[in-house]
Amino acid sequence: MEMKVFDLDSARETLVLIKPIVEEINIKREELAQCYARLEEEEDDLERMYLRSHVEDLDSEIRSLFQKIEALGGVIKGIDPILVDFLSFHKNRYIWLCWKEGEDTIMYWHELDEGFAGRKPIDLLEEDL
Repeated sequence: MEMKVFDLDSARETLVLIKPIVEEINIKREELAQCYARLEEEEDDLERMYLRSHVEDLDSEIRSLFQKIEALGGVIKGIDPILVDFLSFHKNRYIWLCWKEGEDTIMYWHELDEGFAGRKPIDLLEEDL
């Protein structure tokens, strides 16, 4: 599969589409946690069966939401918190533009071979432009 290459503006525009998906993932995860908690306490077999099936549904919905992010070109680098990288090309090399759940927009980047710990402020890139 060909990876999409973003500039900062297109990555930020795509992030606007991704953020509501991340919110939906978190709502479903919360519901999933509640289901697991109820499953531990529930003694009625029928109710347990229902809860198990609901857990499976939620699980598959969460997976498909992550796939939606990837279909938009985001690369999922972490799921708790959710980290999404966008491939970009800068000064004759590929880099990752990096977003962490909770951040307003894309404010960091790192080299391809560096992880989250190697994040640098985006304005270092903008100085180069």
